[in-house]
Amino acid sequence: MNNKKDVKKLELSFVESKDGSHTLLRHDINETYHSHNGAIQESLWVFIDKGLNYLKEQNYTSIKILEVGFGTGLNAVLAYQFAKKNEIKIEYISLEPFPVPLEITEKLNYTDFLGGESEAIFNQLHQVSWEEKHQISNYFSIKKVESTLEDYKGSFESQSKLNYFDCIFYDAFAPSKQAEVWQLSNLQKAFDFTKENGVLVTYCAQGQFKRDLKAIGWKLESLDGAPPKREMIRATKISS
Repeated sequence: MNNKKDVKKLELSFVESKDGSHTLLRHDINETYHSHNGAIQESLWVFIDKGLNYLKEQNYTSIKILEVGFGTGLNAVLAYQFAKKNEIKIEYISLEPFPVPLEITEKLNYTDFLGGESEAIFNQLHQVSWEEKHQISNYFSIKKVESTLEDYKGSFESQSKLNYFDCIFYDAFAPSKQAEVWQLSNLQKAFDFTKENGVLVTYCAQGQFKRDLKAIGWKLESLDGAPPKREMIRATKISS
């Protein structure tokens, strides 16, 4: 099901969000990859500030990230910038069953806003091969895996991913559009992959999703969402 033919069938169009940065509309599910209120604004708020900055405040000097949904690569380039600015080593593993074609990603305008070397880095993150680890800088490595979370085995250089990640970027399409990604078994898998005191951050604050996280054992914090959204979730793995 998750093969190259499926990727070629993806029908995508550009949408300019309210902060001027692009997102993409995926026509088969009629859903955008980011908030209409601001793609860069949302990613910075949810994943960088409430995820990586939070761990920095806990005195982390290295962070292992699992991203569910590589999508446009926006979170990845922002994480690269965070790593460089704060001199924190990041190992970034990102899952994406339907990669966005390069001819689309090359036209995204994020680097117009991010400045510096962001254009070269953003293009590099998209151009590097899948299924292999790439050392982008002294502080940032990436491995892109063409897989869903349910199919991901977690193997990497023969290491198990149980209790491995410090931070999960749960950035799949909304539960109303991709219910299978938010199923209990996937949330349990994310929990199992996360180290004690590691966190899962997501824009989603759906009621059933929060109940499922609690049932698994995550400790939830309901935080202000990216404006104007009222709520987002940060969940922490606390051992029982």
